[in-house]
Formats: sequence, structure tokens, C-alpha cells
Amino acid sequence: MSWPSRPCRLFYTWCNSRQQVCQAPRRVKLQRLTASRSLRNLQTRASSTMGDNPDFYSFTRARFVQNEKAEMSSRRVTFNVSELANVAASSVGASCVGIERLPDGMHNRALLLTMDNGKQVVAKLPCPNAGQSHFTTASEVATMEFMRTRLNTPVPEVYAWCSHAERTTVGAEYIIMEKAEGVLLETIWQKMELRQQGALVKAIVRLQAEWASSLFAGYGSIYYATDLEEERRLPLHASSSAQEIFALGPITGRDWNDNGRLDVAFDRGPWKTVEQYLEAVGLREAKCVKELSRLPPPQVTLSGPGLYESTREKKLRALCYYQQIFRHLLPHPGDSPIRRPVPWHGDLHVANMFVDPKDPTKILSLIDWQSTEVAPLFVQARQPYIIDFEGPQLPDLSTEHPSLPEDFDQLSPGEQAAAHNLRLRQALVMAYRQRTRVMAPDIWKAFEYQATPAAQLLQLARVLLVDGEGMYTARIADHLRDPDGILKESGISMTEAEMAEAEADGEKAVLGIQWMTGISDTIGRELFPLGGCVKTERYDESKDALRQCKEQVIEEFAKTDEERKAWEDAWPFDN
Repeated sequence: MSWPSRPCRLFYTWCNSRQQVCQAPRRVKLQRLTASRSLRNLQTRASSTMGDNPDFYSFTRARFVQNEKAEMSSRRVTFNVSELANVAASSVGASCVGIERLPDGMHNRALLLTMDNGKQVVAKLPCPNAGQSHFTTASEVATMEFMRTRLNTPVPEVYAWCSHAERTTVGAEYIIMEKAEGVLLETIWQKMELRQQGALVKAIVRLQAEWASSLFAGYGSIYYATDLEEERRLPLHASSSAQEIFALGPITGRDWNDNGRLDVAFDRGPWKTVEQYLEAVGLREAKCVKELSRLPPPQVTLSGPGLYESTREKKLRALCYYQQIFRHLLPHPGDSPIRRPVPWHGDLHVANMFVDPKDPTKILSLIDWQSTEVAPLFVQARQPYIIDFEGPQLPDLSTEHPSLPEDFDQLSPGEQAAAHNLRLRQALVMAYRQRTRVMAPDIWKAFEYQATPAAQLLQLARVLLVDGEGMYTARIADHLRDPDGILKESGISMTEAEMAEAEADGEKAVLGIQWMTGISDTIGRELFPLGGCVKTERYDESKDALRQCKEQVIEEFAKTDEERKAWEDAWPFDN
């Protein structure tokens, strides 16, 4: 349950850089909140059963402080449990004797089915919010098989599947797959020695290097060719024969479906060129801004009277600028390796990796390939989430070993322990960077490009439906003031009045980011609704804390009854 990390980091980077032109950079600190009553909510644990159990259908992992009714509905899956058990049993030639619900994903329901011979399989059923019906499941199955058999990636084998709910007695789309071998990395990661963690990171780099070296004829998602109509597919490779079982089809990536995009009709590919792919990104965002009845609440910037106020017009203006400049921001054709389309596992965290319990440096299985896309390497490349950490980050592209602070000897024992831990976390990131630079130079080139202002303008355009158009347009104005800047040949222009408006909006957006950060800092990680949701047992505390923050924000910025009402409507943390 987290924000898209790279866009959010860029928002904060831009915020810090623009503080140099703001009159009074500030760290927002809200007043101390009063403690709410601690309420205990029991998590539902599904028992082993063969009958239809309503507990299997609903989402129980968290609660939503934003639009909860719709969010819960989009994660409810109804299906015939007995028929699912029969399908699973038939796929492995056994009889099913028990079903257990696995922890919820944000887009899927997962069950562990045990057979009479002791074999266990996993059933995965997509929630309505997972993506387009048929395409999401069909692509996931084909992607798993492709990664397993063509790119030497350890992936569970699929035993049975159906991407058409209306064609199966189960009553829902499903995938029956091999239970992942090994132990979940989440259960042992913190117990592993640093050298073991480093060796595991090296194994990840090997896999990523394999993905980055693959060759595709276009951009989209992977399917079995027989699951696509001819007009909706491209050959997998330029040299693909008629016997090739895989093909490229419509893209299934998360940012093509989340935040209401799933319900809007726009070009989902596949595309032959990187220019077509990036143009489709901008057209997607613009179509959604125009057609969604209500825009999704911003996740990074607090918006309302006295701060930056988001409008459809401002979002469309930013997207118009994007369409005029994106071709001038692309990596040079001479850097073709980082422009080429590649598949990528974009969610390598400890709950998606299984390792050998006897040798945890050996990866036995990677799970959760839903929504995998074949996209430019400069879009896909990312360090694995398992080495992300909170605290001071290393400079971009630095490969120098981190050191302890100069005043380490003067620190308290607790502060020294924290400094040691920070250096260990930083050292792991450094190890990943050093190995990537040597073992996967194309990925390293993609990282170098991602650190450029050009790449940042491309990256943030992907989320303008949700957030960031104020900062985005202000950054464009900054570049236009530089006659030798990255936009000098783009043909784009702004009047002085437009630049002044953009810069004023940028400063207000900085303040909005600071206030959102202040809310997060004040109520803490456990209560702040990342992605709109919090743990079920903390929901009432979170709502109470957010209510108090709302009162402080309104008191600070609402000068009239009209502005108070505007803040009531704009507050992002209400149902």
C-alpha cells in the first residue's frame, strides 16, 4: 500500500529545488493532536472449508479513508468456491480437501488449495479494479510462461486458467498455479547477514540484466497470440515466425488502469515506436481528465484555497505542453539500448520473492506478474524495493561507499546504532549500483538518463491526472527561461504573464506539498493513508487524526464561509 515511488520522489525533489525561489521555505508542523480511543478490530481469518464462504469474497486487508464504498466494491470478487476447488483438483489430478484464504492483494484474491495427496496450489482471482477483463488475466498467464521459459526467470508454473468469467462454472476469471517454492523473503530478510543480502541483490541484478537484454518489436504487454484478435496484436520480435506462440497486445500496466482510468476508452496499444507509446501516455491522461466525472484526490499535494488549487483546465494545459515537448526529451537515438522495449518486474519487495531456506541468496520464485508491461528501459529500470529505506538517501548515481558521521563518537548509543543501521542500508544500495554498472551497463545508462531534467518531465506526466500539474508547468517555465536549456528546440513558448502564473502556482504547490508532508509527519506512518487506505484496526484513529488536521488546515487557510466550504469539498481524506 504505497504511492508510486518515483513520481513522488520527483515531486519532493522539485519541491526542494523550488524552495530557492520561495520567499519563506518552511517545515509545516501541525499542532499536537489529541489521542483517540484505541479500538480493536478483528481480522477475518478464513478457515479451511469446501463450502461457499462469504469471507472469501470481500477485501479485509485495509480500510479506505477516501471513497471507501467504491474502493471496497472494486475489490470484491464473487465466485463458486466448490467449482474453483474442482478445477484446481482436476489440473493436478487430485481431490481438493481444504481451502485457505491467503493475505489480500490490492488487486487480487488469492487462495491456497490443499489436495488429498498433500500437494498445494494457489488460486488467484483478479478483482474488478485489476484491469480490463480478459486482457489482464490472459496477459499475466502468458507473461509468466514467457519469463519462465524464455528469460530464465524463476516463476511458478500455471496449471489452469480462464480469462472469460462467463465461460466457466467458477463464475470469475482465475489462474491456478504452482505454489511457490522456498520461503517468503519477508520472513527472513531482517535476519539475513549483510553479505547474504548483498549476494541476493547480485542475483536480482543478474535477472534484471536478462530482462534488459531482451528484444521486442514494440511496446505493450505479452499474450498468447491466440488470445488476441489480429488487429490488436504485434509480432513479439521483428523476426517472429508464424509458429511463435507469443505476441504483443494491449498494455495492462497499473497506471493505465488505476484512479478511474480503467473506465475510460483510450489507445492501449500495442505500439511500434517509443514516440507512439509516449504520445499515448499524454492522450490517456488528457482523455481521463476530460471524461471522469470526478478527478481522483491528489496524493502528494494538499490543494485548496490559499494553496495551489487544481483544475481540469490546468491539468489539460500541462498535458498540452507535454505533447509539444516529449519528443525533444527522449534519449538520443544513439542511446537506443535504453529506448528499447523490455519486460520488468516492477514490484520486487519482500512479499513477492521466495528464496531457498538453506541458502537465502538463491531466488527460487518471483510472484505477482499481473500488469507487467513491455515498455522503454528508461521507464522500467528501478532498484528493487527490498533495498529501499527511510532516512537520508544517497546522491543520485553515487557509487562511493557511505561512511559514518564525523561526530559519531559524540553520539549517544542509540544514535550510534541508528547511524550504523543507516550505513548498512546505504551500503546495500551502493552494492546494487556498483553491480548494476558492471553487470548491466544498459540499466545503468537508464539510471543516468532518469536523473536528468528531461526524464523527470517525461516521468511526471504519467500521473498528471492525479497530481502535480502545478509543479510540472512551473518547471517548464523554469526551463524556458534558460535559452540553452532542454526545451530550446521544442518550439514551445509562454508569455511573461503565463510564466508568472506558472511560477506562482509552483510556489503554492510547494507549500501544498509541505502541508501534506506536515500532515503525514504529524499523524505518523501508521495513521497516514498511503494510497488512500490504512490498516483496518487503525481506521478510527486515522479518521480522527485526519479530522483534527482538517480543522487546523481550514482554520489556517479559510478566510470566508465560501472558502471553508471549498476546503470541505477539496479535503482528500473523506468518504
